[in-house]
Amino acid sequence: MLIRSHVRRGGGGGIVDKMIPGYKEKIWAALPKGYKEYTVKSENNKFESAIAKHKQWQNFFLSYKAIEKGFAPSSQFRKPAVDWRRQMERGTMFFGRWYEGPYGTDYRPGNTHDRLANIQAPFTEAEWEERKKHRSFDLLYFGYGLMALFLAYRVTSEWPVVWCDDREALEEKKD
Repeated sequence: MLIRSHVRRGGGGGIVDKMIPGYKEKIWAALPKGYKEYTVKSENNKFESAIAKHKQWQNFFLSYKAIEKGFAPSSQFRKPAVDWRRQMERGTMFFGRWYEGPYGTDYRPGNTHDRLANIQAPFTEAEWEERKKHRSFDLLYFGYGLMALFLAYRVTSEWPVVWCDDREALEEKKD
């Protein structure tokens, strides 16, 4: 015998269920067997088709995720060191054996040197003077130029002057 289950929500059913208790079960029992089978199968098929659609989408999604893993950078090609050009620019480049450090250090505990301690002046005074000769752009002079242009514009252009003529109002007050 096929029995349909119903969703029970708050309130215990509608007014008709309160007036005629169990009327839905009585109507269900009176329906032909073929209709009952068709109704139960269609509800089950709706439920299972949603599951099948989800499985199909999940297979597609998981196959994409497997491809996506290949996009991650490989640690095999990772370079755990700073290249020499950056070291030259930062002023941290040291020429010597791998176990020797700058200023007579050899990286043993107590015999180390912090390369980033001197961040204010990475160049010697001679190097700094040499670099100053090759400046092509100075922001301070650029600012001075903009200020001169602005002042020249203010001096040479005419500005509208609005006069408020309230003489008539004063004459009316005197009368």
